[in-house]
Amino acid sequence: MFSSFSTTCSSYGHTDSTTSAGAASRDLTEKCQFYLANGLAPSTHQVYGSAQRQFLEFCSQDIPSDPGHPLLPASEQTLMHFCAHLADRLHHSPIKVYLSAVRSLHIDYGYPDPLSNCLQLQRLLRGIKRHQGSNPPQRQPVTADLMGVLHQLLDLPNPDNVMLWAACCLGFFGFLRAGEFTTNSSFNPSVDLTPADLQVDSSTNPQSFRVFIKCAKTDPFRRGCFIFLGRGSAPLCPVLALTNYLHLRGPGVGPLFIFQDGRPLSRALLSSFLQATLQAAGIPGKFSGHSLRIGAATTAAQRGVPDHLIKTMGRWSSDAYLL
Repeated sequence: MFSSFSTTCSSYGHTDSTTSAGAASRDLTEKCQFYLANGLAPSTHQVYGSAQRQFLEFCSQDIPSDPGHPLLPASEQTLMHFCAHLADRLHHSPIKVYLSAVRSLHIDYGYPDPLSNCLQLQRLLRGIKRHQGSNPPQRQPVTADLMGVLHQLLDLPNPDNVMLWAACCLGFFGFLRAGEFTTNSSFNPSVDLTPADLQVDSSTNPQSFRVFIKCAKTDPFRRGCFIFLGRGSAPLCPVLALTNYLHLRGPGVGPLFIFQDGRPLSRALLSSFLQATLQAAGIPGKFSGHSLRIGAATTAAQRGVPDHLIKTMGRWSSDAYLL
């Protein structure tokens, strides 16, 4: 009995077992990398990726290129130089986003938090904020009145304008974030809206749409949620706008909102459309895709909708809608 136990123990350390253990370790390492990558939302990865590339490019110029001066981990002095460099073209708020991206880069490579106990860096950031003054002009809301202006300015027989109007109505009446109904970078049917995500209550006399939002800022696990859009008074009617557009578009696969030339409606294209159209109408201010969401909240508040209902309709997890 003891001899068989000894034989079992000795065979446990043979080369085959060592090889198997090494393969298992590599498998666990790959799983760790997978879960680390999924610790951030895709949109955060996209923002951080751009900031990280700029940081590494800056470091390659700011730090002597020899083995004694590695790019990572970054020193407090390097971070201060980077912030001073950014302050020539960015406001202090976006600079903090860049620093968060640098911190994330260190986490990716297993380095300590580079922002911890950086007293000089903290004072430098306060100095940038004091020097630059107050925040830049905020995005203006596209209220119901401005939605009416947009409708008047659009040449709606134009198929692209029919699409843009439907997108604006969905964003406004759905209280949606721009990224929830536009397509950024490459189309991903597991994240981006498609015609199949919209269901109408009646094909002959539609009164409402049910829209499945697959991915949201406050939905990190992508459970998704449904929003419902009811018929309104023309021309500000999301049911009418979406019905007209879907009739032109057809039920084909691909992004929900596409131009006639096949390009998907991106957040940048939506923002450019809103800014250019409202500016042409003589309306001052900075507008973007997010202006539809804050415009919906503003309009609802002006018309006496209670705060808690606005928070529910916009799926806000905080009181940011009150700002």
